[in-house]
Amino acid sequence: MKASFPNLGYDTYALKTFLEDLGAEVILPPPNSRRTIEFGSLHSPELICMPYKITLGNMLEALELGADTLFMAAGARKCRFGYYHYLHERALRDLGKECRFIPVTQYSPFDFVFKVMPGIFDVSPFRVMRAVTKMLAKSRLTQEFRQHLNRKMAIDFGGAEQAKPKALAVIERAHTLKEIQAARGEVLRIFNLNGTEPQIRLGLVGEIYFMIEQFASQEIEKELGKMGAEVVFERSLYRHIRHLLFSDPAFTRSGRLAHRYLQESPGGEAIRTVGEAVYFQRQGLDGVVHIFPFTCMPENIALEALQKLSEETGLPVLSLSFDEHTSRTGLLTRLEAFVDLVKRRKLGRRLHRN
Repeated sequence: MKASFPNLGYDTYALKTFLEDLGAEVILPPPNSRRTIEFGSLHSPELICMPYKITLGNMLEALELGADTLFMAAGARKCRFGYYHYLHERALRDLGKECRFIPVTQYSPFDFVFKVMPGIFDVSPFRVMRAVTKMLAKSRLTQEFRQHLNRKMAIDFGGAEQAKPKALAVIERAHTLKEIQAARGEVLRIFNLNGTEPQIRLGLVGEIYFMIEQFASQEIEKELGKMGAEVVFERSLYRHIRHLLFSDPAFTRSGRLAHRYLQESPGGEAIRTVGEAVYFQRQGLDGVVHIFPFTCMPENIALEALQKLSEETGLPVLSLSFDEHTSRTGLLTRLEAFVDLVKRRKLGRRLHRN
C-alpha cells in the first residue's frame, strides 16, 4: 500500500508515523502551494470551502507521485465537511484517477481500534493501539513545538527562524516512544526560551483545518509573531484525538463557556471557537483573532457570538475569512492595524493604572 493523505500542518508528521506503524508506505503530497489551490479549485464546486479545494489538490498531487491509496477524514452533523469525502471520491472518479479511497469517519474508539484499522491493514488491534499511542505522543510533541515556536517568534523572530528547521528535524527523526520523549526536551533546548515576555498575547480561534494547516491561513501565526504578538491556541490534532477518545476536558469547558453567547451548536467547530475565546478573555489575553473559510456557515454564526463577547467585555476581536482570492497585502494591513490597536490599548491601561 502506497498511502497518502492531505497535508495537516506540523501534525502531518504524527499521521505519517501512524500509517507507517500499521505497515503502509507513506507518500506525502508536496508542501501546499499556489499550484495545490489551483489544482483543487479547477475540479471543485465554485462556492465550496477552501479546505475542500486544498485537500483535493493534495490528493491529486499525491497521485502524481505514485500513491495508490488515499485517506481522508470524514465528519457528520451540520457542516459541509460531512460530505467532503463523497465529493472528493466522485471528483477523482470523474477525472479517471485509479486509487483506493478510504474515508476515516469519527468512529467510536472501539470500532476504530478493533474493526476499522485491523480490517484495512490486516493487523491486530494491539498493533493499532500501539500506533495510536505513538501518534498521540508525537502529536503532543508537535503541539508543544508550535507553542514554543510562537513564543520564540514573538520575542526573537530571527532566532525562531533559525531554531525551527532544527526542531522539525528532531521531531521527524523521533520514531519510538522513548525517542519522542527525549525529543520533547531537545526541542525545548533548541528554542532556548529564557522567560522573556512578549509584548502582547493573542488567542487564535476558528475552523479546525485553518487552525492546524498554516498554509490555509497564510501563515498568520508567523506574521503575528513578526509583529511581536505571541499566538496562543487550544485546537490541535493532539487535543482533537483526545476529544475523540473522550479524554479532553477542554471540550466540555468550551461548551459551558460558550453557552451565554451560543446556546445551540450550528455545527462544525463553532461552539469550541466561542468557548475558547471566552476562555482566553478570562485568562487575560490581550485579544482574539478568529480565522475561518469564506462561506463557512458555522463560523459565520460564531462570528456574531464573538462580536457580542467583544461588546460585553471589551476584548478586541478580529475575524478573518479566507478563500483562494484573499489578498496577502490586505491581510497584513488588517493584522498590523489590529496589533497596533491592541498594543496601544494595553499601554493605555498600564498608564491609567500608574
